[in-house]
Parts: sequence; structure tokens; C-alpha cells
Amino acid sequence: MKQDNIVLFLAARGLSAAGNLVALAIFSRMAGPVTYGEYLLIFAWTVIVYGFSTQWMRFAFFGVYRHQAPADYISSYGVLLGAALVGVAVVLTGIWLAGIAGFNFLTAVFVLVVSMAGYEALLEISRTRLQPGVVAMHMLLRAGFVIAFGAAALWFQGTAVSLAVAVAVAHCCAAVPGYFAIRDIEFAPNTRAMRGLIIYGWPLLISFGVMAVGQSVDRLVLAHFGGAGALGPYGVVADLLRQAFMVVGESITMALVTVAKQHANAGEMEAADRVLRNTFNACLATATFGAVFFLIFGDMVVHLLVGEEFYEPSRALIPIFAIAFGFMTMRSFYFAQVIYFSTASHLELVVSLMFVAISAALATLLVPFEGAKGAAIALMVAHIVTCLAFVVVRRRYYPMPVDRSGLFTISILALFALLADYAVEHVVTAPVAALIAKAVVFAAFGGLAIFRFDLLSLSRSGRKMAH
Repeated sequence: MKQDNIVLFLAARGLSAAGNLVALAIFSRMAGPVTYGEYLLIFAWTVIVYGFSTQWMRFAFFGVYRHQAPADYISSYGVLLGAALVGVAVVLTGIWLAGIAGFNFLTAVFVLVVSMAGYEALLEISRTRLQPGVVAMHMLLRAGFVIAFGAAALWFQGTAVSLAVAVAVAHCCAAVPGYFAIRDIEFAPNTRAMRGLIIYGWPLLISFGVMAVGQSVDRLVLAHFGGAGALGPYGVVADLLRQAFMVVGESITMALVTVAKQHANAGEMEAADRVLRNTFNACLATATFGAVFFLIFGDMVVHLLVGEEFYEPSRALIPIFAIAFGFMTMRSFYFAQVIYFSTASHLELVVSLMFVAISAALATLLVPFEGAKGAAIALMVAHIVTCLAFVVVRRRYYPMPVDRSGLFTISILALFALLADYAVEHVVTAPVAALIAKAVVFAAFGGLAIFRFDLLSLSRSGRKMAH
């Protein structure tokens, strides 16, 4: 991918993430804890249904697409997507007829699944066909439409279902550029292309479904025992912190892991090792200083963005989430990348099953007694254990390198930043002066890490290695 394309993608991804945070702040304030908690419950089930139905198709399409026959693969993707969504409709109808869930709830889940599946399909087609401008437009339009339509739905209706439908409509509208990008392609589903998609993608079906359950199991258990009112503040704060870590992690993966993979494919293992060591340092800095940032400034940031109703019930969860998502960053954006440098794609499924088992078991044990704190602890322990699992098993398949100098230095600098915050807290009594001092100290230690390992130029150096 050309450098300007990477910059365009990362800029759009960053603005999209900022839009997501704005939407979270607006929706939580307008909806209140109970209504927003009901929406999060709808979305949690949507993610699970999407994971077990259509999510695998976009990755299969990317894996088997051939530029020489775009109509074959795009049309076949569309046929499989339509068939899967019909299957989803049948299953959800059966659940409604059986009296397991209500009609409005299931309708909201279905329209969200359909809209997300269509949006992601058109986005993936544009990305695979190297149309970064269309991809960027997709992401920016989604962010804007979600805010506009979601706020309007809450203003006029004020229900979780109306918010879900509004978000679904926003996805549909944001997908329009992708539709225009393929409208001239002849509809020509091809048996060979369809078979290729299925053969490549069916193992991912289980993996993504399990991953979806893992991402939501703590919320489902909390909603079961504590209701939507407990889920609302928990979900808002978790989403806020997770989004912050994921934006940086995804950017690192795109800028560096792709280059390392190119070197590995070409047999240039020393070059791949150098890029991966840079990736390790970048992910470690994100994980450690991201966690320290929220340990120091999390109270202020969360209070500012989501307001008193969500802040008070969840302020004790901020340190737990900070640690949890720090380990998530190392697992998802570094150690889990081992599956792309070996034949061990099954590791993702195995570790995802481990995550679900740990999170579900601990949440079931802790939530009845500890409430939201129990769910957060379950999530944190699951992220820590599964990260360590990847660290242990990676050597058997592909030794993802660990830069010992980076591990020691970055960890120590992050620890010093935390200790300095503790010292400022006990020495500087004026609130404004203390806040300024904390910001200066954090920036100083973070700047040392960036300067020592040249973190801001990793993307550029990675591209140089690729040429």
C-alpha cells in the first residue's frame, strides 16, 4: 500500500474513532443508564449473531479475491451474504415464536446485523480493490451519520430500539459510496469463486463467533444479574477505554505487521525480526503508557465525557479496565499475530475458547456478589491469561521476538510515570497545579520512551525496510 494511502486510512480511522467517542458521550447523556444499557444489550447480541453468521465472509473475500475476475468474487460474496442473512432471519423468527425474546428486541438485532453486514461487505470490497478514498469515506460517513441519526432517534423516541434502528440506518447510508464503486460490475456469481470463499472461510466462522461471545459474555452476565441499569455505566466506560487502546493498536498493526509479513513471505527473516521488534516496542508503549494514562487521568476523562450518572457507578472500574485493555493490546495486536507467520491459525480459536471459559466462569461467580466490579475483574483476568497463553505457545510455532531492552526500559519509564504521579498527589495541593504537574511528568516519561525507541517514525522505517 502506498504511503499516502496509509496516511489517508489512518487519518480516517482516527477521525472515525473520535466520532465514536463523541457518539458515546452524546448517547449516554441523552439516553441515561437504563436505556443505554438496553441498547448495549441489543448490540452485544448483534455482535454475537454477526460473528456466527457473516463476519467470516469479509476475511475470506480478502483471502481469495483475484483482481482478474472481480465480478465472480464480488457476486459470489453477495450471494453468500444474502443466504446467510436469510438464515439469520429464520433463526430469529424461530426464537420469537418460541417466546425466548421479544419481537422489538429481535427486530433491532436483525436490522443491525443486516446493516453491519452490508456496510462491512462494501467496505471490504473497496479495501481489497485498493480504493482507499472510498474506504475513508465509508468510515467518516458512518461516524457522522451515527451521531446525527442516533441523536435524532433519542430526541424524538428515546428508546433503545429506536437508537439501534438509527445506527442501522446510519450504516446503510454510509455504505452508499461502496455501492456506487461496484454498481457497474456485472452480477455473475461463480461456483468456483463461491467454493473458494467457503473453503477458505468456514474455519473462521467458529473462531469469530467464539470471539464475539468472548467480547460480550461479561456484559450478558452483568445484565442478567444486575439489569440494564448496571450494564449502561459499565459498557460506556469499557467502550471508551477499549476504543482508545484499539485505535493505536490497529494503526501499529497496519503500519508494521504487514511489512513484517512481506519480509517473512520473501524469506527475509532477519528483516521480519527487526520490524517485529519495533512492533513489540510500539505495542508495549501503547499498553503500558495507555494504562498509566487512564490510571492517572481516567477519572477526569470519563467524568468529562459521560457525565455523573455513568461516572459515579463505574469510577472504581477504570483502573481494572486500564489494566485489562493494556493486556488486550499486547495480545491482540502483537502476540496473536503469530497466526500470520505460521500455520497455527487454530491458536486464535483455542485462545478465544479459553477467554470465553475464564470470563464466563469468573463473571458467573463474581457478579452476584460484586456486581459490575466482578464483571470487570473477570474481563481483566481473561485478558491477562490469554495474553500470557500466546506468549507461552508462540515459541512452538513462530518465535515472535521480544525486545528485552524495550521490555525493561519502557516498563520502567511507565512505572516511574506512575510513581511520579503518586508523588505529585502528595506534594502539590492546588488541584490545577497538580493536574499540570501530572501532565508534564507523564509527557516527559512518555516522550523519553518515544525518543529512545524512535516510536513516531516506526511506520516510516518499516516502509523503508520493505523497499
